[in-house]
Amino acid sequence: MAEFILGNSLRKLARANKPLQNALWRLDYALVWVLVKLFAALPVDAASRLGDRVGRWIGPRLSRKHAIFKANFAVVFPELDDAGLDALARDAWGQAGRVLAEYPHLEALYHDPQRLQVEVMEEIETFRDPSRPAVFVGAHLSNWEIMASAVALKGVPVASLYSPPTNPLLDRMLRDSRAALNCELLPRDNSARLMMRCLKHGRSVGMVMDRRVDDGSPVPFFGRDKLSTLVPARLALKHHCDMVPIRVERLQDARYRITFYPPVRPRCEDAGQAEQAEDMIAQVHELFEGWIRENPRDWLCSKRLWPKGKIDPSVQAADADEAKSRNDDD
Repeated sequence: MAEFILGNSLRKLARANKPLQNALWRLDYALVWVLVKLFAALPVDAASRLGDRVGRWIGPRLSRKHAIFKANFAVVFPELDDAGLDALARDAWGQAGRVLAEYPHLEALYHDPQRLQVEVMEEIETFRDPSRPAVFVGAHLSNWEIMASAVALKGVPVASLYSPPTNPLLDRMLRDSRAALNCELLPRDNSARLMMRCLKHGRSVGMVMDRRVDDGSPVPFFGRDKLSTLVPARLALKHHCDMVPIRVERLQDARYRITFYPPVRPRCEDAGQAEQAEDMIAQVHELFEGWIRENPRDWLCSKRLWPKGKIDPSVQAADADEAKSRNDDD
């Protein structure tokens, strides 16, 4: 989510002006509150379709974020021209709007077996014995929020990692909606320690891991090294549990197929733990690549994933803004 929506052009000034920052946060909260109330008043499929239109309208107007979408898609689809990248980015914004529109309907989705079609490709130990936890990993595809619900539907207690929005008012709103996911929410800060504690107490953990992690390790992703977290693989190795990739596919409107893939294991058992963890993440990246190429419009790639290189100047400006925002958050 953008740091500011209605006041996006004032973000630099707002960081140095607390009253202005609070005012913009309230404006953004008011906008999202109105939208969420509107979405909640509609049937879920109608809300999802309206969210698509809202996302397509608002997203491209956040010019720097839109440029990052296009820069990421340009790596995945180098054959596309600017018009093709722009169209793909608009499709992705539409999917982001659908995710927002479906927040007030998460509980209804969870209780409607016609909307969540769960498939398991291979027997997974934790589904047979929930006391044996697993590490679940996925990408920002379709509505990634429902991954935790799919795990809960299999009778497995799970804690899910999330990144709080900069705006604390929106954070509270989203946490209230996420209560319907039937999982414990773990904030990004100190996440490794929190996930380790969950696993020790027999609770599975889940996270989306297709974003860049500045203190991560370089792992190939679409032919280029991406700084990626090794935490899920390290946790799985340390606690002798499965690391299970989850794919979420939007079938039509607010209907989904959630597929649990076979657990990922090191290809070389004689390698050191660090090499094994990196190999496991590389295997997950390979899965993500296939999913994204198959349905690129479902991918929310609103953060720069690869080194800057020769990219659009507006993307470089957005990178500087993101870095400044992370420093402010710290």
